[in-house]
Amino acid sequence: MKAVCLDTRVLSSFLKGKQIALDLIDDFQSKGFEIYTTTVNISEFFMGMFKTNILSEKKIKELHKFFKPLHPRPIDYNTGFLAGKLFSTELKGQEIGWRDTFIAASVLLNGQMIITSNFKHFKRVSDLEVIKF
Repeated sequence: MKAVCLDTRVLSSFLKGKQIALDLIDDFQSKGFEIYTTTVNISEFFMGMFKTNILSEKKIKELHKFFKPLHPRPIDYNTGFLAGKLFSTELKGQEIGWRDTFIAASVLLNGQMIITSNFKHFKRVSDLEVIKF
């Protein structure tokens, strides 16, 4: 099955009901793509939410319910290995930050396609298909 990863800003836009995100996700689903995210993206999302101090217990439960069906890809041994390799070799001198390196590694292991507003960072990773949001 073809798969595409949603980066953090795409998830945020979707949750806000922004039409561009809704249409983009609908388009990929209609083409038979599995839509997923990573545990790193979920972490980034919650970092922002907790930082703004706007989370209630009810909202947290709603968000857990939202993220679970996206089959979040975890950081496992293979992801850690590939992220370390990418950071030290391919991205040496043009690092994209540890979180984006882990996201890129996860995407390479799970379909090689990501929808992101951070096009410049992810485009530095060869074999990664980056769709600009």
